Amino acid sequence: MSPLSPQLQSPQYQYHQVPEQMADVHFAPPVPEKQLQFRVGQDPMAPSPVGWDPKMGTTDASSQKSGESLFSKANSWTYEMVSMLVAIAAVGSIIAVLSYYDGKPLPSWPSSLTINAVVAILATVATASMSVPLSSGLGQLKWIRFKEGRAPLSDMELFDDASRGPYGALNLLLRARGGFVGSFGAIIMVIVLLLNPFSQQIATFPVRTVFSPIGATNYRAEKYGPALSGNSDAAPYVPILPLKAAVYNGMFAENGKPWLGLPVNCQTGNCTWEPIETLAVCYSCVDMSEYIERFCSNDTSGCGWSLPSGARLNSSAQVLSMTSLFPGSAAKSSYSTIMKLIFMGSEAQGGKPDVVQPWARQCTLSSCVQTLRSEMVNGNLNETIISQTTNDTIPSNDARIKGVAEPVLITSNTTNTVYTMKAEAMLAIESWFTMLFRNGTASRNTKFTNQTMNNLPGSAIVVNLTVGISSGVTFFDTDMVQAFYWNYYEYPRGIDMLMSDLAISMTASIRAVSGKMVNGTSLSTETFVSVRWGFVTIPVLAVLLGSAFLVMAVIKTLTSGAKPWKTSALAMLFHGLDEDAREKFDELDSLADKRREARGIRVKLDAPMGGGGTLKIDRMY
Repeated sequence: MSPLSPQLQSPQYQYHQVPEQMADVHFAPPVPEKQLQFRVGQDPMAPSPVGWDPKMGTTDASSQKSGESLFSKANSWTYEMVSMLVAIAAVGSIIAVLSYYDGKPLPSWPSSLTINAVVAILATVATASMSVPLSSGLGQLKWIRFKEGRAPLSDMELFDDASRGPYGALNLLLRARGGFVGSFGAIIMVIVLLLNPFSQQIATFPVRTVFSPIGATNYRAEKYGPALSGNSDAAPYVPILPLKAAVYNGMFAENGKPWLGLPVNCQTGNCTWEPIETLAVCYSCVDMSEYIERFCSNDTSGCGWSLPSGARLNSSAQVLSMTSLFPGSAAKSSYSTIMKLIFMGSEAQGGKPDVVQPWARQCTLSSCVQTLRSEMVNGNLNETIISQTTNDTIPSNDARIKGVAEPVLITSNTTNTVYTMKAEAMLAIESWFTMLFRNGTASRNTKFTNQTMNNLPGSAIVVNLTVGISSGVTFFDTDMVQAFYWNYYEYPRGIDMLMSDLAISMTASIRAVSGKMVNGTSLSTETFVSVRWGFVTIPVLAVLLGSAFLVMAVIKTLTSGAKPWKTSALAMLFHGLDEDAREKFDELDSLADKRREARGIRVKLDAPMGGGGTLKIDRMY
């Protein structure tokens, strides 16, 4: 046998004893004979490596292996990349759903599914998906850490715990052992905890008012003339029952709803209308106290008070008197005037008992044209008078005194529309009011108190009232006097309030009987979706930072030469401590002692390009 050439005697081609721990390593098959290449002048028995490049001093096979290694490392992160894409898609879906429904009514989905439930599901998907790349990235950093240089063996547990959840990630942050990338990943792991609670704060569901052009009707009148024939010359006409009911409602209902006779339709209980101009009944009251005059009878045994109009209060025992004046008996009444009521009293409202303080007030009821701002709120109609117009013309020859009936014509100041109160209706109201609001008093004195019920006048009404300064038995001539007496003592500006109720109730009847329909806008409340976009910051930030961390982990794996073992438990078993390192821990029994010992031992991952490798002790300190 010829001796080997010097090249074959070099260490590169010498046999060495295989270590026991690598006995099971399978080597690649020998290079086929046809692939052997020889250089000129070289011993044919000395094969060149496949693809030998004299200039580069390397083989094509090694270069190809390096390229395949990079590809395989990048390809091994596919599962994490897909998980990250799922997380991004979930957060994007949250934003898309909320963007679509932002500002819209709360949707009614089947199976009682709500927007918050959908957001919660998507947030859970995003959280679960992000845990995969975060866990793998933090787990991979431990291999990178020991591959790049020496590090305490205890760092292996820190990184491993950090890859398992937020508690370990927070511990890694507090220990400041993760470096920039490790700390970055640990922060993201903690931020992901906030993704679910913050996602539930994005959508709110306030209530707003919405408008609808249907379901809201009101009424306005341009003419009024219904009246029934009377049975005497003194009362040629009488009002129809709806108007009578309106008068009694205004005087006696005392419910704060004199408009109940108006058939307003508002399906939602909240409606608005454009200003309504309508034929109406108005009132006005003025203080007449400055015109009161003192008078005494001829025998000077009794004194009272009077007004130039003829209204009288005969003595202080008459605590209230009501005097009615109608156009037929008042020479200076305008066309619009329906009735004037003059009230006089001997006690001031809120004054002291037994202190005489006479007062007088005149109220006028008139036909008019009103412009109303009308709205219904929670089922209660509120109408505010914007403006009102009356026909204040005083006839030169009072036709009503002469028995000639004339209609009342009122021209609107804003639209120039002529509104008409027919003569029959005016005469009917006047003839009925003459009887209904006849003169009367409310008296309270010893003379009346000592009378027995049998001795009282047939028209007297005895009521034991507990209103006013001097409570006790009070005698009323009419029901109307009693109503005004009660209001005067019971409410501030009580007389004005009662006149207002009377006018509003009569107006409601006029509009209901002779009115035209006016459409308005109904208001209803609806729950809608309102998105607070500021709370989207956490979910968006979590997926963006998570994506950046995954890219950093992949790049660092490729550049460090570390294997993509991530959180693999098998990698921990196959590439654990070498024999020398294990011997140092065999003498320690408790896990706590081993952890303390691990802090003082620095190790480095010895992983050849061909695979294998262990954590070898570098030094102790």
